[in-house]
Amino acid sequence: MNLTKGRVMEGRGYLFLEWLGLASLFIGLPAVISTVVSFSIPYYLLHNVTLANTLSTIIPIVVFAISVIYFNKYLQSRNLISTFMKKRSITILPDSGQPIDEKYIRGFEVNLKFIKGEEYIKQLAMLGMMYLQNAVAYDNKDLYLRAKEYLARAEEAMEGKSVSFETKMLVDYLRSKIETYKYHFGER
Repeated sequence: MNLTKGRVMEGRGYLFLEWLGLASLFIGLPAVISTVVSFSIPYYLLHNVTLANTLSTIIPIVVFAISVIYFNKYLQSRNLISTFMKKRSITILPDSGQPIDEKYIRGFEVNLKFIKGEEYIKQLAMLGMMYLQNAVAYDNKDLYLRAKEYLARAEEAMEGKSVSFETKMLVDYLRSKIETYKYHFGER
């Protein structure tokens, strides 16, 4: 995740060969194994050609569909962007008055489960900024309190850890923006 002039580019790009290797592992290997197994067992053990042909058609298609779904979830959970995925950029600037799509925020929240270390602290700060931006855009105190909650979680996760200057700046920026808007939302 890069923060540049108030913009966030989500994800780390993947080269085609890296993507092809992961796709082969997640999609190709299960499809080949399911094809071989679904044809071999009915044909060689049960000596039924019709059943073997039917199963070797249906089962690999189902396995392929499930593998594609899990492959996409894997890429999203690791915050990776393949060569075929569209890069999404959003502007995170609470003063802009532009709301951020709630589905996008929920996607960031889901990714929190899979992130550890310093990247986790950055994600917490980014979520706090997103909620603060929506709080200002919608004039909603509940969203403001949610932003404060993410700030507290980021500060708690940062305690006793050596983090980079960028991470400290993200958390400090969120803290200062929350401080700026606290009177707007009726806090003293």
